[in-house]
Amino acid sequence: MTEDFGVVSSRATKPFFYRAPVPKEMQELVREYQLAGVEYHLARDHALFGDAPGLGKTAECILLGNAIRAERTLVICPASLRLKWEREVWMWSDIPGVSTYPILKSRDGVSLEADYVITSYAMLLNKGVREAILAARWDHLILDEAHAIKDPRGNKRTRVICAPDQLPSVVGRITMASGTILPNQPIECYNAVRLLCWDAIDRASLADFREHYYDFGGGMVMGPQFNVRTQTWSRKLHWSEHVRNVPRNLADLQHRLRKHVMVRRLKDQVLRELPRRQWQPFPLEPTADIRRALRHEGWAMAEKLYEMDPDSFGAGAVVDGAIATARRLLGEAKAAGVADYARELLRAGAEKIVVGAWHLSVLAMLRESLKDFGIAYLDGSTSATNKQLAVDMFQGDLKTRVILGQVMVMGEGWDLHAAQDVVLAEPDWVPGRLNQLLDRIHRLGQTGDHVIGHLPVVPGTLDERIIGVAIKKDQHIYAALDERS
Repeated sequence: MTEDFGVVSSRATKPFFYRAPVPKEMQELVREYQLAGVEYHLARDHALFGDAPGLGKTAECILLGNAIRAERTLVICPASLRLKWEREVWMWSDIPGVSTYPILKSRDGVSLEADYVITSYAMLLNKGVREAILAARWDHLILDEAHAIKDPRGNKRTRVICAPDQLPSVVGRITMASGTILPNQPIECYNAVRLLCWDAIDRASLADFREHYYDFGGGMVMGPQFNVRTQTWSRKLHWSEHVRNVPRNLADLQHRLRKHVMVRRLKDQVLRELPRRQWQPFPLEPTADIRRALRHEGWAMAEKLYEMDPDSFGAGAVVDGAIATARRLLGEAKAAGVADYARELLRAGAEKIVVGAWHLSVLAMLRESLKDFGIAYLDGSTSATNKQLAVDMFQGDLKTRVILGQVMVMGEGWDLHAAQDVVLAEPDWVPGRLNQLLDRIHRLGQTGDHVIGHLPVVPGTLDERIIGVAIKKDQHIYAALDERS
């Protein structure tokens, strides 16, 4: 299959004929592949920077703004990244005395004087902010971490961004940035492709897209089912829509993405000086706390998932409540062992480490156990300002050796390259979430000779099942985005 997509390939590492304007003080820091990415975008009306996390997509978006001479730009990003975006604009924009306006609270309103207005996906749900944005005209709309619009069912936030009479009606160029545009499965790119270039998928409906890219159907399976009347679980033969949910035609999807909307380079293509990265499982000995968690009735129900089709696991299955309970119980039981392992890493010579978990109860236990090593902390309740302060402290303070936080909070956009090791206390079956956390340290600025993600696993439990599902899904994502035929 050819990849002759015009002058600039979606894998280009050097610009062909055009170099975007770069501020004088950043001339030595800009990379050739970033300029090639801008050139790819200029050949299309709208497009996606799909480079692997850590390659500088924020800078690419701003360089594109320089190239199109955008006078008014709207940036929508995760709430935690608004101040980081402001810093990047100050560095990379070539507008003299560039003005920025991050909307941190709804009462801040929307400035029509600033060159860059920066808000969050969540803020779009505020009626006042949304109406003010829709009442203005924007030369350039940048959607950072664009997998935020992945929900094919179209939640309210997605509708504001994608519906023709909403944001698309008041913006000129649309630029997306996401290194994980398929966090979990191919259907998650449908909204993005439809917004950027619907013709890329022959103007397919969601149903047509699903039919073409999935072997999908229902059938009878034996598994756990919840009885609403008696409020009990039982094991019955029941209908499931997830018997066959296997992605297919992924080479075709990748060809369409790269030809029409996505420039994407991997780290080993453009940053050969970066060390190799790897996930490294380590077994945890079943302690009394772990054995107690495994005897809990919620755990017993979740364990029955071993008998279900792997593709139904984590995909809206009826037993989500049991899964959540089992994961939390095991996470809490493992916390002491994970903390011991993290302490050993630090005592063995690791200068700094990143530690992530899902549940606040697990984070609280880890925070107490690791407090003697100096901790920067962030979770979903941490303000945007304090998140940035935590990252700055971890990156710049030698006495702060651990940054601890929720995986979803730490996984998007932060630069944590001061560390070479990530410890993930609780695994997840969505590979995009796992890889995003490791990519916080495997990025521009990393000078270590290794980058390792450490996965604590209790052998023979749901831990192994979750990791196995994540590996399978990661293989599908690679085929849809990066595999070369």
